[in-house]
Amino acid sequence: MRIHQRTSIAAAAALIGSFALLGTGAGTATATATADETSVALPSSSFRDIVVDGLHDHVFVSDPDGGTVVVTGYDGSVVRQITAEEGAAGLALSKDSSKLYVALSTADAIAEIDTATLTETHRYPTGAGTKPETLALAGGKLWFGYAADSQGGIGSVDVASTAPTATLVASGRSWYYAPSLESSPADPNVLVAGQEGTSPASMAVYDTAAGDLQKRVESSFISSPSISFLNDFAVTADGQNIVLAANNPSDHQVVRLSDLTSNGSYSSWQFPNAVAVASDGTVATGAEGDFVKTYRPGTTWPAYREYGVNDLQRDGLAWAPDENRLFAVTGVFQGSAPTLHVLPDAGKLDTTLSLTAPTTSRKGRDLTVTGQLWAGGEAFPAGTSVDVTRTDAEHPEGVAVGTFPVDTTTFNFTFTEQPRAAGDITYTATYKGDGAHLPSTNRATVTITK
Repeated sequence: MRIHQRTSIAAAAALIGSFALLGTGAGTATATATADETSVALPSSSFRDIVVDGLHDHVFVSDPDGGTVVVTGYDGSVVRQITAEEGAAGLALSKDSSKLYVALSTADAIAEIDTATLTETHRYPTGAGTKPETLALAGGKLWFGYAADSQGGIGSVDVASTAPTATLVASGRSWYYAPSLESSPADPNVLVAGQEGTSPASMAVYDTAAGDLQKRVESSFISSPSISFLNDFAVTADGQNIVLAANNPSDHQVVRLSDLTSNGSYSSWQFPNAVAVASDGTVATGAEGDFVKTYRPGTTWPAYREYGVNDLQRDGLAWAPDENRLFAVTGVFQGSAPTLHVLPDAGKLDTTLSLTAPTTSRKGRDLTVTGQLWAGGEAFPAGTSVDVTRTDAEHPEGVAVGTFPVDTTTFNFTFTEQPRAAGDITYTATYKGDGAHLPSTNRATVTITK
């Protein structure tokens, strides 16, 4: 597990730097490499929601106080600030990422933004005094959580119709505030609604296939588990569980989507306030008083990567569809601007590459070097290989020795040479990485005697 420490940066952009580790010398050593990370102060005064557009490699961040949506690239650089989005709150992307929907909490409407042109193309009124706050797509409709006349509710917009209009829909229960909404990656008809800011917290799961809300199950989390003051939640990639972030308890609780009963937890120190699930099932958790942590699919311990952040915001985590980049929003503290942190390899496993070679060897004799590529026991795909170069007196700039396959069962590789000259030679082994694994490199030096 690697721990990355970071503080907020009050600058337009600042490069945090890499955490590459390189082992050198004879014998056995290991090496791991990670990519650079970036933090960017956003041109906004508040934060409410974040979504990632994998089609155009854009990140959208809503700013309700400023009435804007900030658009950045994957590197955090600001592309545009979409203005006149009054009370911009919850965000949702269409399935094909061609449209961004924005809940306009002070305009009683939902804006539709073309993600190619980054301009508003439609606006759907939700009704006087509804104050829409949250959005989710399910059952072919856009659903919104609203608060009208001191009571919350759920409405929908059939955005696929020729003339979309908003409808307030009976949810079969009472809500104190606008409920937060999430859909299921595994079932397009599932809509999950959660009540934030109350003790105990409460949640309901709906089927939207018929166009309305058919309640499957609901729960007030009084016990087993006991949860209060919900901040964020997300459905796991397989659609089996919901991960919750709440002020109490000081862990990210997991409940089954089928019956909302307890199914474990992710360890946190205090005030969990954010959670995001990547499409491959990797889970990211965040807490106001703890690290941002990532977990392999289906596991709740141990965290395989941790990031220290200052003042992580509620709902402030989002994965890119490539399952590697994680975005985190911090700041909005004592007048500071929100800061977007780009964590480019958060969805990749660290790798270590070891080399074992004798300290000395005779000239003209077989010299065998063995190595191992390791990722915490996780499998590598078939065809994984390691490139090896040799540096010696005749080749001070290095010469290729070959590309050697990694055994997918033992994770070992080996090669043999017959050095022709006396002196020190250094072998450098390099693993280039893949979509799920970070690259790594290592060296071993052998003294060749006559």
